[in-house]
Amino acid sequence: MSEYQYYEFQALDRILTKTEQSYVESLSSRVELSPTKAVFTYSYGDFRGHPQDLLEKCFDVMLYMANWGSRQLLFRFPKKLVDTALIKQYCVDDCISTSTTPNYLILNINIDDEEYRDWIEGEGWLSNLALLRDELLQGDFRVLYLAWLKAKTRVSDEYEVSEDEEDVLEPSVPANLQKLSDSLQSFVEFFKIDNDLIAVAAKASNSSTQEEFESLEELIPTLPEAERNEFLVKVLRGEPLIGVQLAKRLKELSNSQIALVQGNSNRRALSQLLASAKDYTKLRQEQELEGAKQARIRQLSALAPKEAKLWEEVFRLIALKQSKPYDEAVAHLINLRDLAEHQSQLEKFKLRIQQMQTDYSNRPGLLSRLQKVGLLTL
Repeated sequence: MSEYQYYEFQALDRILTKTEQSYVESLSSRVELSPTKAVFTYSYGDFRGHPQDLLEKCFDVMLYMANWGSRQLLFRFPKKLVDTALIKQYCVDDCISTSTTPNYLILNINIDDEEYRDWIEGEGWLSNLALLRDELLQGDFRVLYLAWLKAKTRVSDEYEVSEDEEDVLEPSVPANLQKLSDSLQSFVEFFKIDNDLIAVAAKASNSSTQEEFESLEELIPTLPEAERNEFLVKVLRGEPLIGVQLAKRLKELSNSQIALVQGNSNRRALSQLLASAKDYTKLRQEQELEGAKQARIRQLSALAPKEAKLWEEVFRLIALKQSKPYDEAVAHLINLRDLAEHQSQLEKFKLRIQQMQTDYSNRPGLLSRLQKVGLLTL
């Protein structure tokens, strides 16, 4: 497999200036550039610049992936709009980290996993994942909790962790983990986070309704007039993230009990989460198996009145002496075998197959197909 690296940067709050675009172009002749986006793709060689530096200078979000097992997502936030202490509780060494510049906080989700050693194209992922930045700015930390789950289990083997990790406690559990947005679903898919583990973790997640947040609108008249006017001027100037700034200010005024992140009480150990996920997976698989079994029984019950005609169709297809009809005949025979087993008539079916083997001994194409699906070894 050849090497593949993909970098994509997006500016969400404003378009790049001409000077900034020139700077981006100077980093590589292979860049695909627009006023809001830059893409670098490599099948050999490497990006000459420093990706995080480019993010800090020009962009708001960056995605990176390499087919040797690396996937990375970075967000740039105005420092005054995020609670750094809350974010840091989800950090994991070498996987989830934060850094700061005079004006920005950089969140870096960088995970290496053998599961990522496949070939998928990087194009198309970031458009949906970029929406997570707004969710984080609104105080929705579900993506951070999901990243923590992946970071802590990326080297686990069937829900087992090292002794050093067993007693590690989960960070605060965000609300609404039971129902993920489209962007969060993309995050789960991109980083290959176990859905059963998410389902178990979500059992400790509260629900928060949109109505709770809409109540903030009622607080707008309580803003001092000068402050309201200041917000209006910012809107007129097209200043980015005004809605986020206003919501943050209204929550401060209300001493709001609205919380998208729960407290740290009753936090579960990582080993507890993994044991519960293992049990959940076993139960789900058993339920799926039983569901498939019942569905098959319904199919066979519907097939029973057509058994004689189905045998006739088998012999008609065999008589055509062609590959595709042979395949269709074998598919019918598999259904007839399952029906015979369901009706406790498997011995009768075996006798018919043995007779077919004798009658069609000069049809190697048919016999090889019957052998392949196990019909001649009954």
